[in-house]
Amino acid sequence: MAYEAYWNLLDKAFEEVCDPRFFFESDDHREALDRMLYIVNDRNMNMGLLTGEVGSGKTLTKKVFQNTLSKSEFEIISFENSNFPFTDILYDIVKRITLKNGNAPQVELPARNDRYMLTNVLKEKLDILVYEEKRHLVLLFDEAQLLDSAVLDEVKNLTNISSETTSFMTIFLVGQPELREKIRLLPQVDQRIFLRFHLNNLDYNNTMNYIQHRLRVAGLQQGTIFNHKSYELIFRSTGGVPREINRLCKLALAFGFAQESREITSEDIETVLEDIKKNS
Repeated sequence: MAYEAYWNLLDKAFEEVCDPRFFFESDDHREALDRMLYIVNDRNMNMGLLTGEVGSGKTLTKKVFQNTLSKSEFEIISFENSNFPFTDILYDIVKRITLKNGNAPQVELPARNDRYMLTNVLKEKLDILVYEEKRHLVLLFDEAQLLDSAVLDEVKNLTNISSETTSFMTIFLVGQPELREKIRLLPQVDQRIFLRFHLNNLDYNNTMNYIQHRLRVAGLQQGTIFNHKSYELIFRSTGGVPREINRLCKLALAFGFAQESREITSEDIETVLEDIKKNS
């Protein structure tokens, strides 16, 4: 028997995968999502910034945002890793915006290092996207703190591709807190960012609700698995960081299954924490 069946779950509740079903709308995560939707629906705000500590749920928030957008209104290109030269980024944008229904590009693409021709092709494709298809380009850069400062400036310059009245694209930078400082040192980029938001870690109540939410999504019909004192210890030991909560709760469920426990207690959490510390 797998441990999820033992706990009357249909799925594993605390896996470190980007599954939108498990998105938990804390006040911060809901506001971050609302701000991103506001920016993109305005279509003339150029750039948005979402930051948060490691494990705070930035990537999942970005994924939920991406899934919320209508494909008939938006062309969405997401970079899961942003540590590339600008010409590689530009080539990837042109290639992906040229793809039709997953097929190969209908025209031969310029060379990867031919910035001039790549820019011209991008402008042509954006004219078609905006004026014929009535769609808006959305670029999402995850781990954007890895972008070189010069590349950040060049990415910002993509927002110059517009008409007199309409911006052709909206760019979102998603990354760790140091991204904010990097952008502050680049006034030309900083001035293009209309709205920004920083995801904070969960407080105690949201930590409890987060755990219960994931258990419900995973199939728990009623009640809970963790007792009250275990919630307190989970919050104190993880600082309310969603990724750390996931790791600790997953290990606790496996431990409770092995011990044939009826619930997860603070003593169980202490045992798991000691084992993590011993093996770290």
